[in-house]
Amino acid sequence: MNDIVLRPPGNGRGMLLLIVALLVLPFAVGGGLYVGGWHPPMAATHGYLSPSPLPLPGAILRSTAELRGKWLLILNLRGPCAASCTGRLDEMRRIQVALYKNMDRVRRVVLADRPDDPQLAALGRTQPDLLIVPSSAALPETEAPLLLADPQGLLIMTFPPDAEAQGIRADLERLLKFTWNG
Repeated sequence: MNDIVLRPPGNGRGMLLLIVALLVLPFAVGGGLYVGGWHPPMAATHGYLSPSPLPLPGAILRSTAELRGKWLLILNLRGPCAASCTGRLDEMRRIQVALYKNMDRVRRVVLADRPDDPQLAALGRTQPDLLIVPSSAALPETEAPLLLADPQGLLIMTFPPDAEAQGIRADLERLLKFTWNG
């Protein structure tokens, strides 16, 4: 009538071995990857991080109160503003707009040795948020035309003349994502 057969409980060795195997498996895989020499790919930057951040001259930061506490994308302009200068300024504007929610955290600054240049003045009128600062104070030793300063006024990154706007935007987004100041 009753066909129920009760089995005696096993010793549970199989279950214990399965649990131990699941706990040891991540360490075995990690050790194998380490011994095999595998490393995750590094995030590529498009600019050059300064090994020791250099302070911007006080004259630049004192030029306007709007620069305090902001990330500064600085165009270091020497000579008159030519076609390459207008193109780079347009790129800088597009980069700032592409940051969308973070665009208020970044200010565009032109550090010009000829601030009275008519082309530069015309760009300043068409882009009212562009700050044109006379370069009476020299920047720390750098030949890079495009610079990035953090909210404390330290020059932390330089970009080569041939840096693409997408790469500059990607670097800025990464910095703004992981910082809470500025």
